[in-house]
Amino acid sequence: MGADLNAASELVTSCKVSYFDSSEAGRLAILTLDNGADHRKPNTFGEQGLASLLAAVEEVGGQSDVKGLLLTGKPFVFAAGADLGGFEGMDEARAREAARRGHEAFGRLRDLPFPTLAAINGVCMGGGLELALHCDYRTLSASAAGVAFPEVFLSIVPAWGGTQLTPRVAGFANALIVIVGNPLNSNRVLRAARAAQLGLTDRLLPATDFFEESLATLEGLVTGRLPLPAREPSTDGLDEALATARRAADDRVHGATRAPYVAIDLIEFAARGGDLAEGLRREEQALAELLPARQAQAAVYSFGLTQQRVKRQPWKPATASRRIAKVGIVGAGLMGAQLGALFLQRFEVPLVLTDIDAGVLEQARRHIDGELDARVAKGRLRPGKADHLKSSVTTSTDVADHAGADFVLEAVAEDLGLKQRIFADLEASVDAGCVLATNTSGLSVTAMAAGLLHPERVVGLHFFNPVAVLPLVEVVRTKATSDEALATAFAVATTLRKSAVPCADTPGFVVNRLLTRFMGACGQAVNQGSGFTEVDDAIKELGLPMGPFELLGLVGPAVAAHVARTLHEAYPDRFALDNNFQMLGSSGVPGVYDWSNGRVPYSEVTERWQVSAAGGQRMTAAEIRDSAVEAVADEIAVMLDEGVVADARDIDTCLLLGAGWPFFLGGICKYLDQTGVSQTRFGRTLVSATDHAATRPEPGMPLGASGDPLLAARADEHLAGFGEE
Repeated sequence: MGADLNAASELVTSCKVSYFDSSEAGRLAILTLDNGADHRKPNTFGEQGLASLLAAVEEVGGQSDVKGLLLTGKPFVFAAGADLGGFEGMDEARAREAARRGHEAFGRLRDLPFPTLAAINGVCMGGGLELALHCDYRTLSASAAGVAFPEVFLSIVPAWGGTQLTPRVAGFANALIVIVGNPLNSNRVLRAARAAQLGLTDRLLPATDFFEESLATLEGLVTGRLPLPAREPSTDGLDEALATARRAADDRVHGATRAPYVAIDLIEFAARGGDLAEGLRREEQALAELLPARQAQAAVYSFGLTQQRVKRQPWKPATASRRIAKVGIVGAGLMGAQLGALFLQRFEVPLVLTDIDAGVLEQARRHIDGELDARVAKGRLRPGKADHLKSSVTTSTDVADHAGADFVLEAVAEDLGLKQRIFADLEASVDAGCVLATNTSGLSVTAMAAGLLHPERVVGLHFFNPVAVLPLVEVVRTKATSDEALATAFAVATTLRKSAVPCADTPGFVVNRLLTRFMGACGQAVNQGSGFTEVDDAIKELGLPMGPFELLGLVGPAVAAHVARTLHEAYPDRFALDNNFQMLGSSGVPGVYDWSNGRVPYSEVTERWQVSAAGGQRMTAAEIRDSAVEAVADEIAVMLDEGVVADARDIDTCLLLGAGWPFFLGGICKYLDQTGVSQTRFGRTLVSATDHAATRPEPGMPLGASGDPLLAARADEHLAGFGEE
């Protein structure tokens, strides 16, 4: 079963048939998948699309003089699978019927009495790849921009023959990689060369004459000049590969979604020589069970948030953004160096990087040069272009060198006074239109801009570490931030290929505020006597790839302790200042675990961590999970009341893109709604039928103001004493 992970198609994929009379092979049919739109709306299959395909194949099959068929797609796109728009609310009967219809249409192609060739000219995902596997032979353009089976990522399985044909065509080991391993590895998509290496295609061809060479290949198949490849699947090493795949699934989802395990079982059935018809029936049964389930429905919701809604950039001002011809970054440490490399590669304009430490600047330059060299080595950047970009970087210890910049981002340590001084120095150096941004993880942006002549130019842009990997940017608007500055922030995010979610200027913003509350509940479990690994394992059973104390090693204890203190000062009733976390932040250890010895806590941590003298009963795994989830649920309700974000969908987007929450949880709000926690605690769901981000508020209006009487009643209580510092 396919899934379009680029954009849900609004057009029915139609299949156009033409014929070519070959002097060598006779009459050949050319079937083109084309929904009439450009590459931004890929070919996808819904009910009508499958009917169109079946009709086209029936037409070709009814021509007695046709000797072969070439199947291809419109420019840049072969096919991207099923239209996700039809997945929402799917029940068991409809899911089973969807799988059956795909098997019927694709099976008719497989049963044609002459050679068939799939000329994969571009994007080929999910059901598109399954369709290609039903052909006798596959050619692939070297320029194809994405080959993948994303279904397991969405908590379903390829159910149009993918689990049964891939092991037969590419072998069980490669089937496990592309159907299970890659989706669980951040939904990895294959480049053409790698797809060919894994056996998904029989011939990799240059893009320049791809169609002509594919047609010539079909002629060779028809005449017998080119024999069909012999496919002799082996079961050597199968048991070990299956065991490895199941362990990997445990490590990633911890049993919280059935999809990867079901996919592995289906692949095993095919690899052991199971009957194809029975295998297809099992696919239908699997889809009937998985698609209506909570996990798949949450994944469809997550897809809509992260691939559609966020790209529309809710509440982006209609005002034009400032043109950026020169970028400045203040602070060349870990984040500054990463941000410098990203801005340089995406904007390709002069970059000025400043820091008070010349040694740090030199290290940052080496990082930036190394990033460019790595792209050259991978063939993604020309050497001459890399040299030009390197020459566009200026490093300096003088903030005044940012003169002439259109956009300057500070990424120094989380010290409000330091950030205020930097902004004051910058304002004296840049022109009045230059946008000043801060990468603070939770300090008041309003307070940073308070002493400026033009506070309206200041906006928050909170990136997440590692910058190159995590796609989220929290865009923080103060009451003073101008529409031009805000529009520029959104434009910057787009150029950097990041997903921007707007939020109000509140302590911790969205992700750090929720993770701190979450971490606080987990810390309390350790304070009551639970072990660090015990808590991590309990939390991972939600389906999270990491436990809270494992994650702490990536965030950094010092950063986490600083954010915790900031939130305690703002909300002491909900964010207790845990002395153990503060100890950890000042200890100098990189995290709880000494990974050189395995997942073993540092002795310094265990010796200094104070367990409650009151004792008390140690929490069970279920109690640990419930405590953490309920703490986050409580904080979400407060955040929505305060207007930190426009809608619960924004919170889910932030956790999906900034904290690595899996699609099958739907973020956190959707999970709370699906599991009944929201209704039990608040008497309502958090994700309402109305998306409150659809209406732009007036400047200075709380982002969550929605007219909901329950929200309005609670907002006054929580907004008291909150806001600008």
